[in-house]
Amino acid sequence: MVFSAIHKLIGHVCKNSNGKKIGAVFLIAVALIVVAFKTVSGSHVYAVYFDDREIGYVLDKDDILEYVEQLHHEESERYGLQVNPLNEVRVVRVKKSAGIQPKEAIVKNQLRDIMEYDVYAYAIIVNGKPTLAVRSIEEYDEVIEELKGAYVSGKDNSVIQAVVLNDQVEARLTQVDPNALYSVDKAAEILRRGTDRQETYLVSRGDSLWTIARNNNMTINEIQQANPQLGNSDRLQPGEKLSLVVADPYVSVSVTEEIVVKEKIPFEVKYQNDSNMYTGATKIITPGKYGYKEVTYLVTKTNGNEVHRETINEVIAENPKAQVVARGTLKAPVAGTGRFLWPVAGGGRITSRYGMRGSRFHAGVDIGASTGTAVLAADSGVVTYAGWAGAYGILVTIDHGNGYVTKYAHNSSVLVSVGQKVTKGSQIARVGSTGNSTGPHLHFEILRNGSTVNPLSFF
Repeated sequence: MVFSAIHKLIGHVCKNSNGKKIGAVFLIAVALIVVAFKTVSGSHVYAVYFDDREIGYVLDKDDILEYVEQLHHEESERYGLQVNPLNEVRVVRVKKSAGIQPKEAIVKNQLRDIMEYDVYAYAIIVNGKPTLAVRSIEEYDEVIEELKGAYVSGKDNSVIQAVVLNDQVEARLTQVDPNALYSVDKAAEILRRGTDRQETYLVSRGDSLWTIARNNNMTINEIQQANPQLGNSDRLQPGEKLSLVVADPYVSVSVTEEIVVKEKIPFEVKYQNDSNMYTGATKIITPGKYGYKEVTYLVTKTNGNEVHRETINEVIAENPKAQVVARGTLKAPVAGTGRFLWPVAGGGRITSRYGMRGSRFHAGVDIGASTGTAVLAADSGVVTYAGWAGAYGILVTIDHGNGYVTKYAHNSSVLVSVGQKVTKGSQIARVGSTGNSTGPHLHFEILRNGSTVNPLSFF
């Protein structure tokens, strides 16, 4: 209405007045227009809606829309990726009333706090199922290379023939929560293990696979599966780190490699009977000597575990020489009762039982005790071995003359000699950790007519 009156006034003056009057009237009209605009605009404000929820009022529509674009730009720079806003911001002109107060700063702070975004990134799809996401196709390629490389040994005696993913893996551009993006290293680790959970155990002196498995509600086989570097060995070193998470990979990887291994050729053992030595006692007359050969294998491993081995070449470098051993035939005096005494003074603690231990058979029982603890003869008999015995370390063997033989291994020292008669309960050695041992303990075996039996069935 105001604008219409001003328009009529200017038209009338232009028809009936000279130039000076026209200029004056034009300035008056402009002033009136400014006043009228302020009057009209001051009666309205803008309501800001976040999705379908009103969050406040502002005076300047363009200012708030520019601020929303600024937020989008900041998030895009933060992630280094194109962002996709998940919320709609609308600005609606409304009539100003007494209860409406424009508060630009509050509205802007709310928008900064509640705006949500997805980013365009690459989801890694395994056998048709999304698993995780990385930022770019270049990072996806790095993940695949790192996943393959995790199973490549890199040893000098190995030549890689093939590295194959056994599952269908692809990258797909999609919208992803930016907080769900993984680094290359972490993504490769999860695809390899099947979980992002990590539990590590630090081996202490005296630990064994059996005690670690028992204390962590696992089996020895599961610990060996979680730690392929152990192979079939049950030897642990203090300070060694073990994983307590059994891998169930999202992606299975097979590596075929050609390896060259130098292997021992066992020597033959030739026995000569000696009637001056007790039955079960032996003495080396001529030491044997191992031969050596270089063997080339084609080995296939899946997820680090060997699944196939084929010999493709073999060259003998040195032939073995036989060992000659005197074997006693003199029957030991019957001295044993057939009822056995616990062989460690003070009791000790059982750290590994008789039977299968992972993929290997444990022929005795391990009894943990402090170094130097007295080792006792489980029954009366004759000492047929006392000294170093390879993996057994320092070993004592007693023939009880009634079909039973007992063995006491990993001692720190021996207190008896071959041919000596010992009585039940007498001290024959001291507990140690010699040979293949991870801590001080006694490895105790009972043989009946040449075959091992469970020692714990006698107590």
